[in-house]
Amino acid sequence: MTPPVKINLASFDYYILKLSPDATAEQIYDKLVHLRKLDAFGRYLVIEFDGKISPEKQTEIIRLIKVNAEKLMFELKFILANEFALMKNIADIPVVELSLNLKSTPVSNPVLRIEEPIRSGIKIENDGDIVILNLVSHNAEIISGGNIHVYGDARGRLVAGRYGDKSARIFVQKFNPELISIAGIYKALDEKLPEHLLNKPAQVFLDDKDRLNVVAL
Repeated sequence: MTPPVKINLASFDYYILKLSPDATAEQIYDKLVHLRKLDAFGRYLVIEFDGKISPEKQTEIIRLIKVNAEKLMFELKFILANEFALMKNIADIPVVELSLNLKSTPVSNPVLRIEEPIRSGIKIENDGDIVILNLVSHNAEIISGGNIHVYGDARGRLVAGRYGDKSARIFVQKFNPELISIAGIYKALDEKLPEHLLNKPAQVFLDDKDRLNVVAL
C-alpha cells in the first residue's frame, strides 16, 4: 500500500512532499518533523498531489503545510503541476510545470573515482557512477546518477539513481549509513542495524515492487 505522505529527494536542494488524497494533517506534520530530524539544514519543500482532491481541500492542505513548514524552518517553494493540480496557484503558492530540461533525464558521465575520505558536511555529486576508496563520514552526502561503490566505512547519506534509474545499486564494504535512496525511494536508517548487516559488506537495490532491499554480500 502506498503511504499517504511520501518524501522524495531531489539532489538535497529541495524535498518533494508527495500527498495522497487520504493524507491527514497529523501524518503530514509527522513527516515534516521526521525530515527535519533527518536533515537539519534542508530548506525548500515542493508539493506534489498524488490523487484527486477538491480545490477547497487543496487550499486547506497548502495553508496548513505553510504554517507547519515555517515552524520547522522550511520554505514551501512551489507545487508541481500535474493532472491533480491544474490551477495557477493554490493558497498563493505557484503551481509550476517543470520544463523538459529540468525533468529527470539520465546523463552519461564518466565514473567519478575518489581516494580521499569524505568528511562530514561534504557533498559529492556525479551523473555517472561514484567509486569511493575510503570512508564516508556521518552527515556527508554521496549523490550519483548511477551506482555507488564505497570501499570503506559508509556512515553518511547514499543516493543512487538520482534521475530515476531504478536499476542503480549501492555497494558498501562496511554498511552503516544514515540514509539510502535509489531513484527517489529512500529509507532513513534511524535504528541500529541487525548484526548481519552492521559494518558488513552489503548491497542495496530495488525489487520489482520498488521496495528497497539491503542484503549482505
